[in-house]
Amino acid sequence: MHRLATWIAVLTVPCALACGGGSSGGGITPPPPPPPPNPNRITVGNDHYTPATDTVAVGSQVVWSWDTCSSDTYGGQTCQDHSVTFDDGPTSPTQSTGSFDRTFSAAGSYTYYCKVHGRAVMSGTIVVH
Repeated sequence: MHRLATWIAVLTVPCALACGGGSSGGGITPPPPPPPPNPNRITVGNDHYTPATDTVAVGSQVVWSWDTCSSDTYGGQTCQDHSVTFDDGPTSPTQSTGSFDRTFSAAGSYTYYCKVHGRAVMSGTIVVH
């Protein structure tokens, strides 16, 4: 019986210390909460926005990210300039890389376009509800 008690003590002490049950009063630390959901993302490509139409809730942030560079025949990259232009407010610079964001605080339909290519060629819509 004495041997059984010794084995139980040997197995129990490491678990109690590792599992937070030791005399330090600590417990198992829960994992951190998941990160908040990513904002709505739109890709600015060559002559298009993907997706061209997005629906978001009031208070949502939308981020446009430029993906306009492609390999050229010399081993480098060629990048094209585009913009995200709203008639009612914030507008991105004309750029070939980077990102631009806008938070929509009121319901409605917001149309945007590229200054370089014009509304007829490159436009998109954010529907806020």
